[in-house]
Amino acid sequence: MIHALKVMGDYVQDKTESSFLSQVVENPNSNGKYNTVLVVLFNNDAELKYQEIQMEEFTKKKLDKYAYVYGNPRGGDLTPTSKITKLESTYSRIQRPLKKLVNKIKKQDELNQEEETIIEIFNLFQDEELKDKIYQELEVISYDDNAVLTIALQENDQIKYVGDFNKFTESLLDNYEKGFYFKKSYNKAEKNSVGKNNKCYICSKEKDKTYGYVGTFAFYTLDKPGFTTGGFNRGESWKNYPVCSDCARTLDLGKKYLEENLSSRFSGINYFIIPKTIFASETETEEMFEILGDLEDKKKLSLEKENKKSLSGSQNDLFQMMSEFKNYVNFNIMFYEEINSAFRILLYVEDVLPSYIQKIFAAKDKIDKDELFVNLQGKDGPFKLSFTFNTISNFFYVNQRGKQDFTKFFLEITNNIFSEKKVSYDLLINRFIYHIREKFINSQSYWLDNLKALQILKFLNKLDLLNQNGKEEKSMPTVDSEYKKNIVDFLDEHNDVLNSNSKKLVFLEGVLAQKLLNIQSSERDGSNPFRARLNGLKLNEKIIKRLYTEIINKLEEYDKNYYKQLEELIADYILESNLSEISNNEISFYFVTGMNQANKFNFQKSEEE
Repeated sequence: MIHALKVMGDYVQDKTESSFLSQVVENPNSNGKYNTVLVVLFNNDAELKYQEIQMEEFTKKKLDKYAYVYGNPRGGDLTPTSKITKLESTYSRIQRPLKKLVNKIKKQDELNQEEETIIEIFNLFQDEELKDKIYQELEVISYDDNAVLTIALQENDQIKYVGDFNKFTESLLDNYEKGFYFKKSYNKAEKNSVGKNNKCYICSKEKDKTYGYVGTFAFYTLDKPGFTTGGFNRGESWKNYPVCSDCARTLDLGKKYLEENLSSRFSGINYFIIPKTIFASETETEEMFEILGDLEDKKKLSLEKENKKSLSGSQNDLFQMMSEFKNYVNFNIMFYEEINSAFRILLYVEDVLPSYIQKIFAAKDKIDKDELFVNLQGKDGPFKLSFTFNTISNFFYVNQRGKQDFTKFFLEITNNIFSEKKVSYDLLINRFIYHIREKFINSQSYWLDNLKALQILKFLNKLDLLNQNGKEEKSMPTVDSEYKKNIVDFLDEHNDVLNSNSKKLVFLEGVLAQKLLNIQSSERDGSNPFRARLNGLKLNEKIIKRLYTEIINKLEEYDKNYYKQLEELIADYILESNLSEISNNEISFYFVTGMNQANKFNFQKSEEE
C-alpha cells in the first residue's frame, strides 16, 4: 500500500511537473460555485497605495497564485485568500493571516524588500478610513453565485498575487511540513518527532532528518502506547516509521491521486483500487506509470458510455475499467471508512486478476438475461432486474438506519467472491427469509426481494461459489400431460436453484397456495384468511404436509380446484422427497418463491384438459 502510494506520487510529479506549492494549496472552487474572484489590488509603482477592486473569473491555472488553504473558523484561513460567506466577516478574515505573518516578520533583525512591502500592506488595512472605503466598494459589486476574496500588488505593470510572495508560500510550506513531525493531542501535550541522520523507511536513503508523524492514512494513533515504539513517548515515534521530507510529500501526493482517481463507492462503502504489476522491480515503476495512464484513459471512456455495466451500482464504477486489462496487472481492493479523521480498513482483498473480473461480469450478463428477471411489470411499465452487489447488500442492511447492521457478513461475502472462495449458502438463505418474512408479516410487497434473492443464488452458482451440502438424488415424476410437462420444463430450466426434489416439492406447494389465495381474494372482496395458515412463513415439514391437504380441501370448497394435475405432481414429489434433509428456512424460502412465481403457471386449467 505505502509503496503503491509512493509510485502514484512519483507518477503525478512526473506527469504534471507540478510545484510543491501545488501540492499544498486547495481549490476554493472545488464545488463549482465560486466562479468569481474579487482582488483587493494595491499599487507600488511610486509609493504603495490602494488602487481598486479588480473582479476576475476564477481559473484553476491561478490556484498557486491564489494560494488558498482553509484554516479554521476562528483563526482564519492560512493566507489572505478566503471564500466569501458573509462579506463583513470574510473581509476581516483575510486580514488575520496578514497580521500573523507581520508579527513574525517584525521579530527579525533585518527585513528584505518583500517583507517591508507586506508590512506596508498590513498598515494600510489599519487605516480605518481606507478600510471602510475598500469595504464599501466590495459591497456594491454584484456577481453571480459566490466569490473568493484575495489581495494582490501591481508593480512594474505586473500583478503579484498571494502565491507570488515568497514569505506567504514559505509560511504555507512550513505549516504543511510541520504536520509530518508535530502533534498536539487531546490533552494539549505537544511533541515534535524528528530523527536525525538515519535511514528513511520509504527510499532507504540516509537523511539528515526523518519525521515520525507521516500518517498518510491514520491506521494507528500515537496517543495509545501499544502503537508507539518506546512506549508512550510520542517524540520517539520516528523510530516506528521514519520518513524523510521528500518521501512524505510524495506519499501525500499519492494519497490525493488515489482519492481523486481510484476511489468510489460500493454498496454504500468507500473503496480504493490499487494496481500492482507482475514485472521485475527494475521495470516496475515504468510499467506502473503506464498502468496509471491507462486507468485514467479507461475511466474517462467508461464514464462517457451510456448504460455502462456496473457491479457496484455506482455511476463511477471502477470494476469495468479493471476488467479491461490483461493479467500483467492485478489489483488490491481496499474497503474502508473514516470516522473522526481515523482511517479504518474494513476489508482488504489482494491480487484480483482482470480475467477474474471479466468472469464476474460474464456471470452477471448471463444472469441478467435470465427470463425470471426480464420483462417485469412495474408501476412505471416493464423493466428488467440487473445484478449488482447492492442486490446482496439489500439483505444485510448496510448503512441502513433503524435496521440491525450485518455489514460484517456482507464484507465476508464480498471477500469470498473476489477471492474465489465458497460463500455460505446457509447464511444467505437465513438472511433472505428473515428479510422476506418481516415484509410478509407486515403485509409489505416482497416480490422484488424474492427475485433478488434468486438472482444472488443464480449468480453465485454461475461462478461455482455456493457451498451447498447434502444435495438429494433427483428423480423424474410421471409426466403424462402437456400441463405437467410445462411445469417440469420450468423446474428443469431453473435447476440451478431448484436442485432437489424437496425444494421442488415446497416450491410447487407454494404455487398451489398462491393459486388458492388468488381465488379466495376474488371470492371475498380482497380478503384471504387462508394466509394466516402459512404461520408467518415459519414453515417446517409438518406444516408443509398439513398445508397440502388443507389447500386442496379449500379449493374443493370453492368448487374451483383447477389444479389437480399440479396436485398430482406435488404428490409424486412427496413420495420422492426427504424434507428432513433441508432446513426449515429453506422450506420457507422455496415455498414463498413458489408463491412469488405462481403467475408463471397460468397454463390451461387442468380439469378442463
